[in-house]
Amino acid sequence: MKSRDFNILIVEDEFIAFEYLKNILLSLDFNNIFQAKSAKESIEIVKKQHIDLALMDINIEGNLDGIECARVINKDYFIPIIYTTAYGDTNTINETKQSNVFGYLVKPFSLQDVEATIKVVIHLLSKFNKEKKNKETEALPDFIALTKDYKFYPKTATLTYKEEPISLTKKELSVLNFFCRNINQNISYDTMREYIWYSKSVSSSTIRDTVSRLKNKIPEVEIENIINFGYILKKDKS
Repeated sequence: MKSRDFNILIVEDEFIAFEYLKNILLSLDFNNIFQAKSAKESIEIVKKQHIDLALMDINIEGNLDGIECARVINKDYFIPIIYTTAYGDTNTINETKQSNVFGYLVKPFSLQDVEATIKVVIHLLSKFNKEKKNKETEALPDFIALTKDYKFYPKTATLTYKEEPISLTKKELSVLNFFCRNINQNISYDTMREYIWYSKSVSSSTIRDTVSRLKNKIPEVEIENIINFGYILKKDKS
């Protein structure tokens, strides 16, 4: 993932500190930057927007400090946390270990400090995602027979009809791939926003349009609409 594709949340209640960190990130070509001043604001942003990384000040305003905020967020979302703090003592660091901590920035920090820390996090994330994908791929079958004539090959993300490949758009293929990995399971619009579109702001109509185009291309495959909820891909039992 390139820098410009990263969504970074800065949780910082001091304006000057936020602007300083934001300008550093902009200079490093991170353009998708979101701000929260409290745990409440952070949680609201995460609910609406896919976040790849959070820079979390430990001492933020409100009932929850940065460490407690990170714990709440990571109950429902996997978001790596880099803590920013004026205190680098052992007690503070030990407190953060129960959250999804990927690094620390002790104030005052420089552009070089931020760049080095984020590079390490991105490397760790890339390694983690690669290992996760490899494990998932190893467990997948060579192909899934959706009907007598339609087969989906999950390891190569290829759909065929009577052994001939079918052309799908990138998003249509992402939808089918996710459906096949969760075959015969109800999949909600919210789940599709999170794991296919990576954005909680995508409208249900956008999702419906994509699925409708997919269904038109593979009419014999049973993708059932669940009213006001989402979809289910049913495997042909014949």
